[in-house]
Amino acid sequence: WMDYEEYRHMLKFKEECEMYYWYGQKTHDASGKSTMIDENGQPVVSGPGLFEQIINKDTYSTLTQAKIEAVIGDLFYGMTDATDKQVTLYTGVGGAREFDKALRNYYSAGTYLQTTESKFITGSGRNLGITGYFTSYEHIDGHTVNVVKVPLFDHGPVAQASKKHPESGLPLESYRMVFIDQSTYDGENNLQMINKKGRELLRWAVAGSVVPKGFANSDTRASDIDGASVHMLKSAGILLRRFDTSLDLECVAS
Repeated sequence: WMDYEEYRHMLKFKEECEMYYWYGQKTHDASGKSTMIDENGQPVVSGPGLFEQIINKDTYSTLTQAKIEAVIGDLFYGMTDATDKQVTLYTGVGGAREFDKALRNYYSAGTYLQTTESKFITGSGRNLGITGYFTSYEHIDGHTVNVVKVPLFDHGPVAQASKKHPESGLPLESYRMVFIDQSTYDGENNLQMINKKGRELLRWAVAGSVVPKGFANSDTRASDIDGASVHMLKSAGILLRRFDTSLDLECVAS
């Protein structure tokens, strides 16, 4: 029971960390003074999440190939000094469906696209299946966008409080598309994880009448409680070094 309970606690802890990386807000003003104080009068230091760092914002109701091409072309026009150009589209289930549907509609309307190869139909006779979904897009300017689904956009606290899409019933947050520039500039990755030295990940236990597994066996006890607790701590944040080459695209369908 202890191992399973600690595993669930670890998953919850990681989900809270991911929430902070995306939705976190800074707790200091322009001068660096903390605007959040704890019960002891000490400043609570928290950096901005990705959404607060991205300055380019846009909306859409129904995604089209023309929208994708225009957005990507305008957004990444200034990436001339980038090496290992890599753009990742983070979205939920709804956004992945919308991306696939936009490209399917575009190519189905083009009579120039003809192929005799089996790209979308598998099997033969009475045993046929449909396959083949668009999960990447290569722009004429040379940028390739790869789609990555984020479960947090589908089932996280923000998604649960989000309005529903009028057609699918999924949260509108599931249709949110975040284009992140993960290229390399001056030999450094544009997207970086930063950690406070010595606080990358701490794990400790407060023992009661029992000592949790993974800790040194000892007769020493911290309290007379018939139980124990396991704690985790992490001081980290997400850093977008070049914040004007990424885009937060929200769905406003109604």
